[in-house]
Amino acid sequence: MNCQNCGATLSGTERVCPYCGAATGVSQPNTNYGDNYNRQQQTQHVYHHHNGSVQQSNYGYHPEEHVSTGGWIGRSILLAIPILNVILLLVWGFGGSSKRSLVTYARAQLILTLIGILIAVIVAAIAAASGWNFAAMFNR
Repeated sequence: MNCQNCGATLSGTERVCPYCGAATGVSQPNTNYGDNYNRQQQTQHVYHHHNGSVQQSNYGYHPEEHVSTGGWIGRSILLAIPILNVILLLVWGFGGSSKRSLVTYARAQLILTLIGILIAVIVAAIAAASGWNFAAMFNR
């Protein structure tokens, strides 16, 4: 197998070309979603420096890594705090998080929040247009 970017000969199992850093299109199935996956299956990252040198490292986060169970529990607790929850969802969804599952979760929660706000506005507009007085319900 050859790299489509630089033409280097590859063994066929690399996800990233060791010569130019281009993705090879090889996907490796992820069957272990626990904490051990994050520690054991760290992929090689290729960094291109401004002077033209290439450096590989075996540390850091990969977007395909999963958030651990403890990580989800901690995030759920943080999302129970008003105002902070919206800020955190915006940061996680659009701030360049290293975990793809966290990014998609945050964006989905923001979309659901916007849908809820839209429904509340529509219901309030219909109630106001029909002359329904919410305060009168409690003044009986």
